[in-house]
Amino acid sequence: MPVTVIGCGDVRLATAAARGLDRRDVAAAVHEALELGIRLVDVADEPDAERLCADAIRSLRLRDAVVLASRVSTVPPVPGRPNRDVLPERLPPRYVQERVEATLRATRLDVIPLVQLPLRAAWRTSTAWPELAGTCTRLAREGKALQFAALVDDVEGAADFENDPWLVALSIEYNACARAAAPLLDGRLPILARHPLAGGALAGTLGPGVRLTPRDDRNDLDDATLERIATAVAKLARLVKHEPPAARSCEAAKAALEHTRRPDHLEATNVAELALRYVCDRAIALPRLHRRQHLVDALAAASAPPLSQPLRERIEELLA
Repeated sequence: MPVTVIGCGDVRLATAAARGLDRRDVAAAVHEALELGIRLVDVADEPDAERLCADAIRSLRLRDAVVLASRVSTVPPVPGRPNRDVLPERLPPRYVQERVEATLRATRLDVIPLVQLPLRAAWRTSTAWPELAGTCTRLAREGKALQFAALVDDVEGAADFENDPWLVALSIEYNACARAAAPLLDGRLPILARHPLAGGALAGTLGPGVRLTPRDDRNDLDDATLERIATAVAKLARLVKHEPPAARSCEAAKAALEHTRRPDHLEATNVAELALRYVCDRAIALPRLHRRQHLVDALAAASAPPLSQPLRERIEELLA
């Protein structure tokens, strides 16, 4: 997949609206990202978001250059025996085909470049697994979806997807705080790193007293969690040129800031850039790029040289 080391992650209009952005804001951000060289767009299973991203790709005449990575959600679970084989219920082949064809209609693209399927490693032993694999292979042969990726939430067993030739990538959470997926980085499948800024925690703005829009999902974070986020960011603040607001948002963060040694040479401008570079040195980072500043940080990370090994080790030590 010829893409940049950073893509537009989780383009989702519902989340954007909850955080104070409307459709026009998201459309402008996607357009600008594509104009500036981003070549991977990870879009939520949301027809309006799929349509918006495809419109941007078509308007800029980038159909053959941009990878639109759509998603297929699982069918909601139904009651039953807890240990039964649920793959035929949660991700039946006919449903996968219907979702791919629905995305084709919503986007009006000739083919979907990449389809992400929510998979569990345990499902590989299901008697329905060969049929699912065969359906995806047939959809690729028919020119409806070029390639498929495994979107996984559990690292355990995820390496087994290396043995499935019809899968070309793993989409999984990976960032400087959540490093469980690190052993997968050297495998056959490239990693699409979701939440590279840990849900905004590594952007440097979240901390006690932060004001968010009323419907923002991060309003559910309690003060103790916000204090832990701010403290972690404060430790990283000594490693960058510009101190983030969260670094002085509470006494615990201020204490961490004062007790963290500042290196002689600084390799990053701000914490967001540092966190993104930590990820995109070894994977394809998928941050949300709904705001211009997010795009500025992403492009700075994408164009910067790899972090030095001592700095990577220092980040891991501080966030252990």
